[in-house]
Amino acid sequence: MHAISAQLLPDTRRRRLPPEVRVAQILDAAYDVFSTRGFPHTRIDDIAARAGLSKGGIYAHFDSKDEIFEALLNRTLKPIGIDEPALYREPVTVERIVDLLGNRLYSWAVSAPAVATLRLLIAESARVPNAVEQWRCYMDRTIVAAVRTLIVKGVREGTLRDGIAARSPSLLIAPIAQACLAEVLRTAERTAGELDRARADYARLLHELLALRHAA
Repeated sequence: MHAISAQLLPDTRRRRLPPEVRVAQILDAAYDVFSTRGFPHTRIDDIAARAGLSKGGIYAHFDSKDEIFEALLNRTLKPIGIDEPALYREPVTVERIVDLLGNRLYSWAVSAPAVATLRLLIAESARVPNAVEQWRCYMDRTIVAAVRTLIVKGVREGTLRDGIAARSPSLLIAPIAQACLAEVLRTAERTAGELDRARADYARLLHELLALRHAA
């Protein structure tokens, strides 16, 4: 009888979320609090309150505020994923390069989360000295390497022009870095129209550097 009654009672216990879901919630909360208060003035209690957790719930996943900050940097400053097999499987066109760099990567670089997190990183770089170097290495080993692979493949297939961009693909990413830095230093946000025009100019630059030139 007791067993039957127990089965009929509603389960009022707090459901456990998968660790990856809980960590994402904590990092979302940390982003909000760090962006509002700044790192020095943020306490674990503030992050816990924003995430709807106890302080113990935070410590179940992170040992310190510094560890949360570094995890947030790693999550936010790693841009779009690169499908490595597709680099070799699909034909390379200028339009594909423009989509990868001019649309996806550029949009990430000027997005509010990336800009706000970079501001935090600059302000707290002494606290996490390895974060900047880790991010630079990530960009070199993933984004720049992927662009290099695409361009070399396109030149070999005869769909892209062999020129300075093929020899130094990091030059293609420099305008994105400049746009990101400009947003970080800006005190007033650019309008959507200004961003669209800047992105369109960048797309035209990619076309001029990579498109094949046909004889008239």
